[in-house]
Amino acid sequence: MFGISGAGYDMSTSIFSPDGRIFAAEYAKKAVEQGATSIGVLVNEGVVLLTEKRLEALQEPDSVEKISKIDEHIGTATSGLMADARKLVYEARIKAQSYWLTYEEPVPAEAVAEHICNKKAEFTQGGGARPYGVAMIIGSIDFDGSPRLFVTDPVGTYWGFLAAVIGKGTSKAGEYLEKNYSREKSLSEAVKLALGALRETSERDLTADIVEIARIPLSTRKFEKLSNAEIEKFLNPTKPVKKE
Repeated sequence: MFGISGAGYDMSTSIFSPDGRIFAAEYAKKAVEQGATSIGVLVNEGVVLLTEKRLEALQEPDSVEKISKIDEHIGTATSGLMADARKLVYEARIKAQSYWLTYEEPVPAEAVAEHICNKKAEFTQGGGARPYGVAMIIGSIDFDGSPRLFVTDPVGTYWGFLAAVIGKGTSKAGEYLEKNYSREKSLSEAVKLALGALRETSERDLTADIVEIARIPLSTRKFEKLSNAEIEKFLNPTKPVKKE
């Protein structure tokens, strides 16, 4: 039963291998690594979230949603198993509402990240369940007016970032962000930076149907998704606008 690497020790998250590994948790991380790329960028003017969609033939693009609104001032981009992502988005929204009822102020991004990671950690500490196979980038403009960006991994750990990538394109897109990131960029430049990072790793020509973008400007503190027309302007800035 335990003759080959991982065999037996991957039957439950409550079992450690002899070298201290939890194979079921590592499999959850692999599910994220195979997911489509999602990117978050924090600048002084706000936060940008960007994802690439994977569409099946004849699939309606608007039916695929990888960026979700949590509250008026906070949103999340995901990568991994979308069924798991929907469950955690639901948990994040419940946390945002309960925080408001308790403290009468908008929930901070870190409180949401901590809550999500507590939920994830529960599924790595006992048998009868599997870890969530999803990572999340959580962006917000907090109550004190500070842009915040956090990344949660499948096993219940979170970190704060200035720019982050999750999913299949982590390596190439991450290198692009490291070379070109500046916190002084405008929000529009942050969108262009995220698109540039996605182009480094995407195997397709980017179109408005397969790219999803949201931003949270510091000036409004309101989560807003870009329309297909707005995304197209960023993808093809030199293309003339058609007159009605």
